[in-house]
Amino acid sequence: MKLLLNEMWAAEIARQLRRRGHDVVAATERPGRYRGVPDEEVFARAREDGRTIVTDNVPDFAVLLADAASRGEHHHGVVFAVRPAFDRARPGVVGRMTLALDRLLCEGEPIRGARFLRAGRRDR
Repeated sequence: MKLLLNEMWAAEIARQLRRRGHDVVAATERPGRYRGVPDEEVFARAREDGRTIVTDNVPDFAVLLADAASRGEHHHGVVFAVRPAFDRARPGVVGRMTLALDRLLCEGEPIRGARFLRAGRRDR
C-alpha cells in the first residue's frame, strides 16, 4: 500500500515511514501535484497514483468517497486520523502517527473505502 499524507500532516511522518521502507509521500512535498489543490483533485490524483489518503478531514473526504462509490469508481481508500489520538496540536503527534501508520502498512491489507486509524496503547 502506498500512502499520501494530506497537507495537514507533517512531512516528517512521511520521511520516518520511508526510512522504515514504506512508500509514503506528504502533500507538502509535492507542490502543484497535491499541495495547494482542492480536495477533489487530491482524491483524483491519489487515485491515479495508486495512493491511499491519510487525512483528518472527515466531512469532505467522506463525501468524496460516497460520490466515488455511487459512480462505481475504483480508488485506494482514505485513512482518517482524528482527534484526540491524532491531535495535530499535541506534542508527540508525529511519533504517534508514524507508529500507527507503520502498523497499518505492515498489515499489508488494502484499504477499501474508509478506515479510522487507531493509536496503540503505548501511543496514546
